[in-house]
Amino acid sequence: MQLTLSKSDNDVVHVHCDGSITQEGFKPGTDPLEELLGANCYNKKVLLNLEHTHYIDSSGVGWLMGRNKQFRQSGGRLILYSIPPMVGQVLQLLRMGMVLELASDEATALARVTGEK
Repeated sequence: MQLTLSKSDNDVVHVHCDGSITQEGFKPGTDPLEELLGANCYNKKVLLNLEHTHYIDSSGVGWLMGRNKQFRQSGGRLILYSIPPMVGQVLQLLRMGMVLELASDEATALARVTGEK
């Protein structure tokens, strides 16, 4: 999994995810999102673009759930969008839409996070 900062405007941060969402390549005790955005990233509103993510496994789902919990506890927000069909099927099968915030595209995610409809 490769995370890159796309843009940051005001309190909204746009991050792109490329590759597979899995903890396989993580060093123990590290968090790629925190490494990219800094220790205070969880009090921000982060829009995570999954357009170029081709695979997710159970450890990746667990990682997303853990990050989502940290965002909520810190007053921030995490919204996943542009989810490819293969990844979307896994998230749907696991009913992750009940736990994670999912949006169809960037405009919808941005509208949600800014309070617009």
